Amino acid sequence: MIIILNVASSAGQQPTLADGIESNHHKDLSLKLERFLQEHPKEKVHVHFDKTIYAIGDTVRYKIYLVNGYNNQLSALSKLVHVEIVSGEGHSQKLRLPVNSGMANGYLVLSPQKFNQGSYPFNVHTRLMEHGAQKIYTFNLNIGIKGNANLPTASSEVASLQFYPEGGTLVAGLRSKVVVKSQDAGGNPIAANGYVINEGNHKVAEFATEKSGMGMFALSPKQQGKYSAVLEKSVANRRFELPKVKDKGYVLAVNSTNEDTLTVRISKTMTVQDEVRVVFQANGNIYHVIPVSIVLGSSALKIPKALLPSGLNEVALFSMENTLLANRFLFVPEKQSSKQLFLDRNEYGTRELVKIRLNISDDTGAGLVGGYSIAVAKANEPLEENNSRWSIWSSLILNETNKDQSIDFDPQAQTGKAALDMHLITQRLGSFSWDEIFTDNQPPSQFTAERSLSIGGKVLKTDGMPMAGAKLSLFAAKNMMLIDTFANENGIFKFENFSVLDSTEVVIRVTNLGNEKNVQIILEEEVGSIEDEATYLPNANGTKAAKSEGSNQNQPHPIQSKEKVNKLKTVEIAAKRRPVIPGSVYPFAAAPPDYTIEAEELHKIISLTDYLRSRFAGVRIINNKVIGTCQGKEGPMFILLNGQNIEDLSFIDPRSLTGVQIIKGGVTAAGMANQFGESLYGQGVCFGIIFLTSNHHNPNFAKVTEQTTGIIRKKIPGFAAPKAFSSPNYAIKKDDIAKDLRDPLFWKPDIITDKEGMATVDFYTADEKGRYQVTLEGIGINGQITREVAFFTVK
Repeated sequence: MIIILNVASSAGQQPTLADGIESNHHKDLSLKLERFLQEHPKEKVHVHFDKTIYAIGDTVRYKIYLVNGYNNQLSALSKLVHVEIVSGEGHSQKLRLPVNSGMANGYLVLSPQKFNQGSYPFNVHTRLMEHGAQKIYTFNLNIGIKGNANLPTASSEVASLQFYPEGGTLVAGLRSKVVVKSQDAGGNPIAANGYVINEGNHKVAEFATEKSGMGMFALSPKQQGKYSAVLEKSVANRRFELPKVKDKGYVLAVNSTNEDTLTVRISKTMTVQDEVRVVFQANGNIYHVIPVSIVLGSSALKIPKALLPSGLNEVALFSMENTLLANRFLFVPEKQSSKQLFLDRNEYGTRELVKIRLNISDDTGAGLVGGYSIAVAKANEPLEENNSRWSIWSSLILNETNKDQSIDFDPQAQTGKAALDMHLITQRLGSFSWDEIFTDNQPPSQFTAERSLSIGGKVLKTDGMPMAGAKLSLFAAKNMMLIDTFANENGIFKFENFSVLDSTEVVIRVTNLGNEKNVQIILEEEVGSIEDEATYLPNANGTKAAKSEGSNQNQPHPIQSKEKVNKLKTVEIAAKRRPVIPGSVYPFAAAPPDYTIEAEELHKIISLTDYLRSRFAGVRIINNKVIGTCQGKEGPMFILLNGQNIEDLSFIDPRSLTGVQIIKGGVTAAGMANQFGESLYGQGVCFGIIFLTSNHHNPNFAKVTEQTTGIIRKKIPGFAAPKAFSSPNYAIKKDDIAKDLRDPLFWKPDIITDKEGMATVDFYTADEKGRYQVTLEGIGINGQITREVAFFTVK
């Protein structure tokens, strides 16, 4: 399709640019940008909370959207996201959530022991973000009464003024729009009034910032001019310096107020080149490269907005030698602005069914597959404030360089467009640096995304040298999991591709010690996630999305030469013969034991309690005591070590035993007591008996006082356990007399639309009447961001 763009110079020239778009330069720049984005992956996040404000004791439910930092498509890189809630005075809660198709959801209980009323940082990041310009995305977790009455208030004094010329620089003799940003000492936006003076103290411009903390003025700086701003009614009479004025250069100005057309004006001083290029970039794609000849100091392009993609766009001005001269960002609203969330009614009674239908479409009107979340909560007053809270648009579009939550916008609303445009002028840097794009032989990023929960370290021999080729096993009894791996030539090892919930104790052991007598395992910091084999987000044709190919994320870890994962099954070992355990006090005339563990097996075991828990059905371990069952009740088994009763298994080293014989509780144990006398076995044998035989036949054999060589125990953090939102079904419980005061009313974080862009959800209203807000947020597989708000009333 031939693109026709009109260029109007100050001399009246109006050549068409149908033949002016440089296809070769366009292709070369696109290839360089594509290669850079592939070799330098980036991620961004948004958090959708189920409510705006919480109370102490509430459960916070949230959905995390993890996207590619360049095109906002749901990320296929990281499989783990880190969440940290700073709960005051240096205390924080750290959680790890598994990511499936770029999405994760979790919950947090606001206990009175950890939280008070106030605003708390809710920090989210992936390991890949730790090496980027924005390492952490911070959201505010507000705990207080409705209306933010008890939340911290901003200062009334202006502490700083920051100035952002459109395009990036002030140039002598060229008129520029300048955005001014006012903040208090805490970095919060604050309204301010003031004026700009030159070096002769003459007033040359005036400005006013609103509650958003931003305003704008125009300035035509003079050669070697020095400018500063003064606040009106300021007690300190402080001056704030404007950026230095350049003697020569270019000024880029963009006017997007026209609904259909974008005007780009380029001005220059007389001593710089007339020939430049204008590049239009969005989502990591080059859409247009247009050569412009600036005649008599100024030229203008009129660009139909239909030729630009919806969302964040960058206009960049380059010299013919690919030097960045000026740039700025602008927002192009979606071309398809139709309603996408539909309620079956606007009014409901208490405990009545509400049906919500989603019909998500792209710019062409075609159905869009994507992941979405819906929150339904009581509408705060005033409704406008509740509707304009920090949104998915704010996180993914505005939060490139600004981590505060002072600016928000609705891309379909007519109001707020001026504030949005001012904010985008302050956003000097995008997802990448143009200098990096044009730098030849730019090295690829050395940082990879986390694909699994992992724990690693180093193995050292007796002489302190690395133990090359050491074979290690990781055992987690709680999860019945056994993993094997090998250390590399430097003794470095790593266990990956496993999943555990909450904190879990693991035992790591070197299994090929050989003649080494003092092997040491040194652990590095644990990192985390699961290699996701769960449901993948469907493609537009309804099939499941395949894992990304050609990415270094799928390569094995450089220090890992082999890894094997075995999920242990519950096994009951019913002996077909009666093994002979030398020195055992087990009565020869008694019935055979239910379980027998011989010396050969015991020498492979690190922890007897872990082994019993994982191998024998119905066995529980509490405080190193083995719990059995008798007549429907539970109690501690009777433990004999070489015939003498001991309290528990806390000091038992299984490799010091020649055998373990177990009588399950119930009839067998009771029968043994009846046959051989309770005086021999004591009381409570109904719950079972464990016979331990040491290889010294000595009840006082040496306890394990030192850590065995080549073994280490470690409690590692796993994934935060999921928790579903509970909502009653009044089609079944119509006469339930309990008061239903659900808050929020409904939360659904895992909505997936089909290839037609359709999905439906339903829930019942509660007993509290009033006005409720439905907030839909989500992302399509093409990176299209969706947010829509609707209201209904319960009478």
